[in-house]
Amino acid sequence: MRSAFMYSRKELVKGQMKIFALQLGILLLVAFVGCSGSADKVAALKVQAEAGDVLAQYNLGHIYLEGDGVAKDSSEGAKWFLMAAENGDVDAQYYIALLYDDGDGVEQDDTEAVKWYSIAAKQGDQYSQYNLAVMYDEGTGVEKDPVKAMHWFLQAAEQGDVDGQYNLGTMYENGEVGRVDLVQAYVWFSLAAKNGVPEAKDKVANIQKQLSEEDFAKASSRSEELQQQYGL
Repeated sequence: MRSAFMYSRKELVKGQMKIFALQLGILLLVAFVGCSGSADKVAALKVQAEAGDVLAQYNLGHIYLEGDGVAKDSSEGAKWFLMAAENGDVDAQYYIALLYDDGDGVEQDDTEAVKWYSIAAKQGDQYSQYNLAVMYDEGTGVEKDPVKAMHWFLQAAEQGDVDGQYNLGTMYENGEVGRVDLVQAYVWFSLAAKNGVPEAKDKVANIQKQLSEEDFAKASSRSEELQQQYGL
């Protein structure tokens, strides 16, 4: 029987606005100097955003999506996220994908969600990589493709995504792509377990019983190597 995956897609996990981050350009900071009240700050951001400032577009997306000093308006938030996404902002690409995925502020559209997850995933966004993997594994918004699902789970897992690590272990355990590989399953379950996933601890114990001494030594060595690499 096919083992359970951790299927929940990532949600709004990157909520800190860039206006408070180091990436912010001096021009945007200047726009805020002397502004009194949220309305003035939003107006200043809009001037920047309409002039093509991608960070301002992204931040307006957050402001409207979260109702930060303005009336919450998911449609307005989606408008600005889409603008920033089209201008290449990877975080905005992740957020607009989420909005299409959930039908929040835009009409629900799995195909558009896959499109934007793909664009962000190729730029290295681990949350998009994970969500894209799930969509390929489920066949949601795209043709079901376990090879591509495994590829994107691996990309996310290598960046420390614990659900990606667990799901990658599950794919190896079940032989989702080719043969069953319990050595690789052990490696990825052990990382997920080290990262605090309770179900992964049971998987590690169960798989260890099935491995030969040689394979267990190989799996343990690789697991320790990756734990050091990821600072676990």
